[in-house]
Amino acid sequence: MNKSCKFNYLFNATLSAIAVILAVTPANALPVQNISTVVKWAKTRPLLPTLRYNSEAHGYEGTKGNLYFYADVTSENGTVTKEGITVSGSDRFKFTIKNVNAVKLLQNIYNSNIANDFQKSRYVSKVGRDQFYRGQKFAYITAEVQGGSSLQMIPLNKLQEFIDNAKHCQINQCDI
Repeated sequence: MNKSCKFNYLFNATLSAIAVILAVTPANALPVQNISTVVKWAKTRPLLPTLRYNSEAHGYEGTKGNLYFYADVTSENGTVTKEGITVSGSDRFKFTIKNVNAVKLLQNIYNSNIANDFQKSRYVSKVGRDQFYRGQKFAYITAEVQGGSSLQMIPLNKLQEFIDNAKHCQINQCDI
C-alpha cells in the first residue's frame, strides 16, 4: 500500500471513529443526569438563563427574556427528574411536533438528536391540558399555559408514572 492510500485509510478511519463517538455521546443536561452537569451546561447555552436553586420548586430555574427553563431534582445536588421549557408572550409559538420553530428551539438548546426525537415522537395520551408523547430517547409533555406554551422532557421509563399522576391530580387536589 503506498503512502497516499495509507494516509487516506487512516484519515477515513479517524473520521469514522470521531463520527461514532459523537453519535453515541449524549447531549449534556438531560433528565437522569446530575444537576451540577445541567447547571454547568446551561452556562454554555446562550439561549438559557443562569439557573438558581429554588427550594420551594425542588429544582433549578431561570428566566431569560420570554424563555423560562427549569430542572427538577431529587435533592439540591441530586439527579434531574425532568426538565422544562416555557416560552411566553407569543400566540404563534406552540410546542408541537409539527411546529418548526419549536423543533428549532430544541435543536438550539439541546441538539438535533433531541429535536428529532421530539419531532418523531408518538402521541400517547391527553390528560387535562397535558399531551404526552413517547420518543425513542425521552418522553415529552406539552401544554398550553397561561400566556405561552410549555414542554417537559422526562425519562422514557417514567412516562406511565407521569400519566397516572396527571390522572390522579385531575380527581384529587395535588400541589403543583
